[in-house]
Amino acid sequence: MKTGIKIDSQEQKENVKNTRKTLKVLQQAATNKENLAGRILGDKEKTSFVRHKILEDKAVQTGESTITAEDLTSEEPSPDYWKRLAEKREQLLNESFEENERLRQAVEALQEENKICKDMLDESRHLVEVLQEMLCDGDADTTEVAEEATEETN
Repeated sequence: MKTGIKIDSQEQKENVKNTRKTLKVLQQAATNKENLAGRILGDKEKTSFVRHKILEDKAVQTGESTITAEDLTSEEPSPDYWKRLAEKREQLLNESFEENERLRQAVEALQEENKICKDMLDESRHLVEVLQEMLCDGDADTTEVAEEATEETN
């Protein structure tokens, strides 16, 4: 009899482990209307505070000088002006080169398609000629048959 009680208690422990949670646990999550199923694990999780470094901007030498009032009022443009102008023109040239390359590829594709269409046109013209010859021969054959039929009846 003692062993029967132990088995019952072990079964009860397993049942307690495997049973579903009651609605009391799920009611906490009911505040979120989109995600009603599940439970909130925020109570058990430890929140860790991350300390962010405060970064300060420091002067870094980039090689580019700032535009001054003297640069704007002087007769000759500064060397930096020519550098920036060259960079802009280089960028524009690269863009136009890429566009020209795309257009060249499109032209090649269209020329190939045009060649295929011309070949198909030639083949269809040849087919029309053959069909016209067959129709003419068929008309001649039918007229010959009709003439023979009229001669036999006379």
